[in-house]
Amino acid sequence: MNLNLTKEQQTKLDKKLKSNKQTLEQYLTSLVLKDIEGKYDLGKGFYYDLESNRLFNKKDEVVLLSKLENSILKYLILVQDEDQNRKVSAEELYDKCWDRRKEFSIFTVRNFIKRIRDKTHYDIINNTSNVGYSIYPN
Repeated sequence: MNLNLTKEQQTKLDKKLKSNKQTLEQYLTSLVLKDIEGKYDLGKGFYYDLESNRLFNKKDEVVLLSKLENSILKYLILVQDEDQNRKVSAEELYDKCWDRRKEFSIFTVRNFIKRIRDKTHYDIINNTSNVGYSIYPN
């Protein structure tokens, strides 16, 4: 397939495919699904349906998440969709996803990230020490 890209664009695409361990066909399929069906490919056989706000595994079975787990995952997806290089701090996750009446603890945030990883795959959520979290890779 010829995409008529500049050398610089082709180099960026090649790097993205290599880092995501995807073929061009897999990458284009994930973009099309996200665009026309609101499905966000999380890799490792999981996808998030932005229309129904539900997580699915490779067998198209719903992965049950608590309200807070779902809120965290969806927020990370939406941030990643806007800016692929942005990391979300634990404080930002707390501000956007938690009931403000509860006290903030980084350990609570870490626990919920662990719960999501336990229900999916460890590599779906990336953590950069002392910076924050992101969906890895799309």
